[in-house]
Order: sequence, then structure tokens, then C-alpha cells
Amino acid sequence: MTLAQAWGVVPSGLSGLMVKVEVDVAQGLPTVGVVGLAQASVSESRWRARSALVNSGFTWPNSRITIGLSPADLPKTGTSLDLPIALALLVASNQLPQLATECVYIGELGLDGAIKPVPGALAVGIAAHRHGVRRIVASVENAGELSEIHGVEVVAVQNLRHVVEVLRGEGVGAPVRSARVEVSIDDFGDFSDVRGHEQSRFALEVAAAGGHHIAMVGEPGVGKTMLAQRFITILPDLTHQQALDVTSLHTLAGRIASGQGLIHRPPLIAPHHSISTGAMLGTVRAGVLIPGALSLANHGVLFLDEAPEFARPALEGMRQPLEQGTLALMRVGHVVNAPARFQLVLAANPCPCGNATGAASLCACDSAAKRRYSHKLSGPLMDRIDIRLTLTKPTNAHLRMPSAESSAVIAERVSQARKKASHRWRDESWDLNAQAVGNILRTKYSPTGKAMALLTLAENAGLNPRGSDRVLRLAWSIADLEDADVVSAEHMALALTMRGESFD
Repeated sequence: MTLAQAWGVVPSGLSGLMVKVEVDVAQGLPTVGVVGLAQASVSESRWRARSALVNSGFTWPNSRITIGLSPADLPKTGTSLDLPIALALLVASNQLPQLATECVYIGELGLDGAIKPVPGALAVGIAAHRHGVRRIVASVENAGELSEIHGVEVVAVQNLRHVVEVLRGEGVGAPVRSARVEVSIDDFGDFSDVRGHEQSRFALEVAAAGGHHIAMVGEPGVGKTMLAQRFITILPDLTHQQALDVTSLHTLAGRIASGQGLIHRPPLIAPHHSISTGAMLGTVRAGVLIPGALSLANHGVLFLDEAPEFARPALEGMRQPLEQGTLALMRVGHVVNAPARFQLVLAANPCPCGNATGAASLCACDSAAKRRYSHKLSGPLMDRIDIRLTLTKPTNAHLRMPSAESSAVIAERVSQARKKASHRWRDESWDLNAQAVGNILRTKYSPTGKAMALLTLAENAGLNPRGSDRVLRLAWSIADLEDADVVSAEHMALALTMRGESFD
């Protein structure tokens, strides 16, 4: 046989692009050509494949070899096509039987024939599965994470000779070890460490139960960062699908090594305020998504400490994700919808010197400086924050109090509240209160008459439609924590209080 094909997959956008690798061995001067918009890393595969074949005991055809990558009009990057190129060449030169069409091959070749892991293997594996692939051959290091994709048989191989033995039926794949990225919640402290801040503790519990965004304002050292770090400890584990999504993004960003396993805890992303807009929002390079902080916080928490110090474009770029949970990244020739379904936690001082609350007599800022500082967080951005808190310094009596409830106790209540909400929204397209549609909340799940009367009063006093919807969502989270089946006037009043006002 002089013509053969094998299936591979390369990173593209958020996931991957299925690529048909065709190898033609024909008479003519000994040359090797790669066609199909191959980037440098893909074009160099021919030389890695040549050395791997020869050093593994196979024969490199002394012929005119053409390697075609289809679809030919889309760019390909990465090293994951090394293995399918080598295997297709072995078939075309009659050194290996015909390859199965329902199988995908993923792996970088070493010059000695070893099969190395490739970054983003989980993302491209998910893409292959969505195209109906039921069998993936990959390196031992990548096999563990790929085995987490339900409905896919993963064959782990060590080198090119090992692959050929498996395909000929003369050997079996190496053992696949399922891995898991262990993140201890102890790394973030415990709510039992917090003294005072009873209202803030409850507000964070409500935020965790409903998936709400929250902003905290207070003087330096009052406990904003401490509360934000412990917030992650009361969130439930990720579902299997969420773990796949989160791990795919973090491997694409290079934050975890290939083969390390799945992330099962919600991530906490806390960038420094000097972060650039591109690093915050993400970008697209050679058609591949480079996740920013917003996408890395997907299904987790984005904590912005000293929020007014962040660059204005980076802050304003969060408006769309806060509403829709996605971020449309448009670059020349590429459009990628990056996931960004996170919970935002903002922390800020009340003024540049930080002493405008709690120790007002020590504040050295004039009114103009305070106004400029507060306006660094725009009205449209703050309007998307469900809960707004002003923290005050705990008294000495608070500090001498015995330990409060632990994170485990609060997390159990949050879990029960989320189960109640998930059951209520079982016929809808969302499962968290923070994602509910306002019209549905007013009709199908309408609060009591007294509760609606309170909301109407707030609307007449200036609460805009977006704020009204967010108050309704917040009220349902409070009701779920109390195991109530309807939003009462008390729930609505508390939600309106938590909604609060801006920093002015």
C-alpha cells in the first residue's frame, strides 16, 4: 500500500480539531513534504518521525513522501500529530496493517521512539469524543487524564514499538492510572478562625449557596482577604463534567502538567492588581485559546484584592462574563467563546488611605480623592454585584469569643441549599439561583404578595430592572438556606439589605 491514513487531533480554540493524516509514498526523489497549513511544530514532525522509526527498528522509505493534513484550510499547531504521522507512514510502506478509522492517536515522538505527553491532551481528547471517537491511543502520562472521559477506551503506550505490537495484537497497553489533583481546603484556612463578622459570614454563606458575586469594603486589616480565602472552603466539589472543563482550561494554560489528573475542587484565582488586560481576559494564539484569569476561574472564584487598583479595561472586560458566563475573544481570523462562569469576590478600601471607615478621624483624603477612588469601580460593573458589604473592625470582645462554626458545618448547609435549588430548577437550563431568569422568578416562582410589595417599593425608589432580578435571585438563596418553599417578605428584606448601595 502506498497511501494510508490515520486520525489525530490538534488544539484549536477551546478544545481540538480532528485531523485526517494522509501519507502517500510514491516513486521519485527521496523527499518529505507536509501540506495542510502546518505550523512549525507540526512541520517538524516529519524529522521526529523519521528518527523515531529508524531507531525503533523500522525502515524509512527511500521514496517521495507526501504528508497531507485535512482539513487543509485550517492551521495546525502542536506536536500531537507525531504519532499518527508515523503510524500512517508505516501502513503506507507495508510495515503495519491498516489502521482502524474509529481510533485517534495522540502523542509526541522522541528521537528514540519514546511517546511523550502533549499539553492540552484532555481538551483534544474531549473534542475527539464529541466527534464519535471511542478509542484513543496516547502516552502513559496522558492516559490517566484521558481515562476520565466517559465512554472512551484509552490505550496507554510507551514507545513506537509498543504501539505497533498493540495494533498487531501482539501486546497490550500499559496500565492506566487515573489521577486526581488534590487541593486541600486546609490551605485556605477555616471559618472557625474568624472572630466577629457575623453578617459577613452569613453573606458569604448566601453567596456560596446561590453562586452570587460579592464585594467587601473595609479598612486595611479588617479581614477582607481572610474571608475571601475561606470562602472557597464552603463551596461543594465540582461535578465530573465541571472537573473536565476546569482541568482542560488549566492544562491549556500550563498551570498543571499533563497527566497530573483532574481538578475536583473549585479553583481560586487571585491575580495581582498589575495584571494586564490580555492576561485577565485571555487571548487566542495560532488558533488556540490561552486562558486568562476569568477563564481559569471558571466554576470557581475570582478574587480581586485591592480591586480599585486594577486597570480599568481589565475590570470593564468582566461585564459580559458576569452576565453570560462566557467571553467572546475575537482576534484576526479567530473567534473563540471562552467559558468564564465564576463567582467574583471584590475587596477594596473605602478610600486611598483606607481609614474612611472605622477610623474616620485618621482619614487624610479629601472628598475629591475619595470620589476618584470610588469611581474606579464603575457603576455598570458594581450593578452586577449581588452582595455588597461594609466591614468594620471586630471589637476586643469579638476577638475573645470562642471559635465559631467551622467551614465543614457551613459547607453542609450550602450543599443542602444547592440541592434544593437544583431540584427546583430541574426543568430549566440552569441549576444555580444566580443564573435564574427574572421573568421566571416573577411568574412561575413568584414570591409572596408582601415580598413583591417590598420589591416594588425598592423599584420605585430607584432600583433598576437588573438589580431587581438580582435581588430576587438573592432572596431565593436565603430561602433555600432556611429550607423555605417560597420567598417571604423577610427573605426579600434581607436580600435588599445585602444588595446595599455603591461605595459612595
